[in-house]
Amino acid sequence: MANIPCPPPPITIHCATCGSKDVRRDASVAWNSELQMWEVVAVFDVADCHDCGGETHLVERPIVPDHG
Repeated sequence: MANIPCPPPPITIHCATCGSKDVRRDASVAWNSELQMWEVVAVFDVADCHDCGGETHLVERPIVPDHG
């Protein structure tokens, strides 16, 4: 039987300073005339937290299923 790769576990992204999930990253987009929509071409490293009000680093946390 072939090995079927498992998808990565789901995560949430948090501010490293305060733990908030209300974080943002800047990106660059380009217009695609064929699709008639904007496409993300780059996501920048800098992140901001809207709860702290400043630049931050992002932390990934796994979503742990609640088994009742």
